Amino acid sequence: MHLLTGRNLFITGLLISALVPVTASAQEPEEEESEEPSFGTFGGSAMIASDYMFRSISNSNLRPQVQADMNWSHDAGFYLGVWASNTDFGGTGNSMELDPYVGMAGNFGESNFSYDIGYWSYNYPGSPFDLNYGEVYVYVTWTLDDFSITPSVWYADNYFGEDFLDEVSALAYEVTLAYQLPDNFSISARVGEQRFESAFDNLNYVYYDIGMDYSIEDWTLDLRWYDTDGVDPFLARPKLTDGEAVFSITRSF
Repeated sequence: MHLLTGRNLFITGLLISALVPVTASAQEPEEEESEEPSFGTFGGSAMIASDYMFRSISNSNLRPQVQADMNWSHDAGFYLGVWASNTDFGGTGNSMELDPYVGMAGNFGESNFSYDIGYWSYNYPGSPFDLNYGEVYVYVTWTLDDFSITPSVWYADNYFGEDFLDEVSALAYEVTLAYQLPDNFSISARVGEQRFESAFDNLNYVYYDIGMDYSIEDWTLDLRWYDTDGVDPFLARPKLTDGEAVFSITRSF
């Protein structure tokens, strides 16, 4: 399905590039040429990290992570993409997480506020169990000079699929603070809580991380401390939730 979507986008881009020259040549010489329609921008990133952390829980059994992302975005704010990583979650036989996503991002007029609303689908293609699920997310960011604060919420109506917590809803809410330092350094901290519907509220837990990154051109180096509080062993083994420092290198393109 995702290959078909990508093919349709590519064909649409070819049609736009083919039609624009014809329209321009039909105009009178003294008329100003119309602005060429924008098809959007393709981008992505690749990352290696000493661990795969998801809400401060190791998803790679304390082993390194290799992650990649490919996405397309339009000037109007619409975007879609596919994110992939190795993982130790998903049951015996599964070693990959493959997550398509779609959303809309933009600014609230001329204010210092921006938003990002979308849907993220978690998929474990090699798993013998049905653990696939999705989350709707909403981010709102307020920026002032080099400082930003971003509250966000993620909602799932069937957390971790039918073979884990079938039809159990969950809500993760968090706040991230970030500050841009001189010489391409920045610091950030996040605190959040993963909550489950009342019948399973014994599974609620708090997660947080704090770290510093350094960016130069298309490269980013990040060192971050992750930790949790109150994770039930039913959700993850204790060794996967202990505090841990994680180093990552990201290349954007």
